[in-house]
Amino acid sequence: MVGIVSKSLAIQMAENAELDLVILSPDADPPVVRIMDYNKYRYEQQKKKKTQQKKTTGMDLKELKMGYNIDQHDYSVRLKAAKKFLKDGDKVKVIVNLKGRENEFRNIALELIRCFQNDVGELATEESKNFKDRNIFIVLVPNKAVLQKAQDPGKKKDKPTKNEVSASVRASNLEGPKSRSISFPNPTVGA
Repeated sequence: MVGIVSKSLAIQMAENAELDLVILSPDADPPVVRIMDYNKYRYEQQKKKKTQQKKTTGMDLKELKMGYNIDQHDYSVRLKAAKKFLKDGDKVKVIVNLKGRENEFRNIALELIRCFQNDVGELATEESKNFKDRNIFIVLVPNKAVLQKAQDPGKKKDKPTKNEVSASVRASNLEGPKSRSISFPNPTVGA
């Protein structure tokens, strides 16, 4: 910080330092200026702007296309992909294409879309849909509450649960016998 100096002295100081004299506040009396490398300043500002844009655009739109007469395995593959996309925080657009005479089976396509939405469950909520055109689609948005629960790490268990049985094992060591607790899954529960 230099203080109040004349215009000619400020320009000479900038030239001596081989930097630019940049006006920060022209409305102030006297105007506030800074001696800096203006190209470097502009580059840093652009870099900050790009990082802020990356942070705001976190949600992509993923499309899944199906026919109205999709096979069970193909359906399960698309359902698995949709769940993965939703867990990653992306929107999913599920499209059922009807071509030519397939438009007669519109009710089957609508049932397929509703079934898909039910199979996704609480993982997503409906954002928009279009059941009027030949391309029937629904856009699903990840449910933020469910995503937060999935991302939070589970609390460590202090006590064994119902389907675990604890056993005590004695281990012999050079220092002497020590006991430690090991928990095994209970073979009687759930089998």
